[in-house]
Amino acid sequence: MNKEPETYEELIRYKRCVDLTKNYELSQQELNYIYNFLATYPKASIRGNMDGLTLTVPYHPEIKPVVINAKCLNSDIDGLILTNSNLTIIPHYTSSSSDSGGWSSGGGSSNNNNNNNNNNNNNNNR
Repeated sequence: MNKEPETYEELIRYKRCVDLTKNYELSQQELNYIYNFLATYPKASIRGNMDGLTLTVPYHPEIKPVVINAKCLNSDIDGLILTNSNLTIIPHYTSSSSDSGGWSSGGGSSNNNNNNNNNNNNNNNR
């Protein structure tokens, strides 16, 4: 960034921008733009994915989103969300071959039987 932080808010914004460079390949000009965007729009949001960053200001459709093509350097993440108040890293999730996500091939029929029994009981109670 082209100036030293003078306030606590500027220091936090500066640190978040530095954290951003740990995960995305950014030029000095792009980094300055992001810093100034966050400084100009306190409610700004930056969403990162594997291909780049999208800078938006929620609830202000007159401010068009800005897309910065930036390569994600960290294969352990799927992206991030950065605001003036928060930095959220979205971890990369890889399912294992043994992970069925809670679904089983035989569980569906037993669940249907339970649902039918519940429906029958509800009908009998009327």
